[in-house]
Amino acid sequence: MKTSKVKNIQSSGTWTGREGKIFYKFEIEMENGDLGEYSSVNKEQSKFVIGSSSEYEFSGGQHPKIKPHFAATQPTQQKPSTDRELLIVRQSCLKCATDLVIANGEINQLIPMAEKLVKWVMTGEK
Repeated sequence: MKTSKVKNIQSSGTWTGREGKIFYKFEIEMENGDLGEYSSVNKEQSKFVIGSSSEYEFSGGQHPKIKPHFAATQPTQQKPSTDRELLIVRQSCLKCATDLVIANGEINQLIPMAEKLVKWVMTGEK
């Protein structure tokens, strides 16, 4: 990864991908001397702006490429709603209680056993 200011941007045509998608080519020149091609699905790309400092990946060679660097973001985990969480726990505990009752042959213990398991999962109370 590199960082430099964008010195110049020039549109340099289009190309078509395998699935028929059109890409717009741009020649990007950086103040540190890096010069490479950037392809965008947008006719008016916004990843590189003249005068702005940019983080980018550069691969040299016969056909140098410049790609904007995207910082990996941590996906935000939403806490499930209490009602939904409780429903999932109840379903799971009911299944476990059913298995226990079937093994022991005591059908009248199904709901009480499930409720005990739910209480333990949700509160930690034994």
